[in-house]
Amino acid sequence: MDVKAELKRVYTNRLLQSQKEMSEFEEALSNLIALGDVSIIDELCMAFDDDTEQHEIMFRLIHGIERLYRVDVEEGLYLIASVVPSVIDRAREWMEFLHYRILNHEQVRRVYGSMLSKLDDKRKEIVINLLKDIKSKDPAMFGDFVDEVLNMSS
Repeated sequence: MDVKAELKRVYTNRLLQSQKEMSEFEEALSNLIALGDVSIIDELCMAFDDDTEQHEIMFRLIHGIERLYRVDVEEGLYLIASVVPSVIDRAREWMEFLHYRILNHEQVRRVYGSMLSKLDDKRKEIVINLLKDIKSKDPAMFGDFVDEVLNMSS
């Protein structure tokens, strides 16, 4: 299988505006997730787009990324954090969903905090701002979790 071609199929069909796009997206995503290669997480994240037509299908991308980062949690979470600045302008909602899921899992949250400390200052600042936005939207649910991640990242 040509991984680059499959990644391109996921990206090209990310808006999921037709049955053909949905089929292409799902087939390519399934092929990629089946490989179990954590190193493609950043490229998969590039397929997030807030203008997508089919949220339930896009959630499969989130679940696939989660499945992949379980192969190597540190590398997977580092790849997620490092790609946030590249996708946040067109996929802020999806980045929030992905981060809600990270924050809700204690072990993953702790690893994520330590991964943030490995980012360059510019990328780290963008991720920190995203986390602070999540905290401000729901401080009762996520405030302590965000604080935990931020304390580990410094």
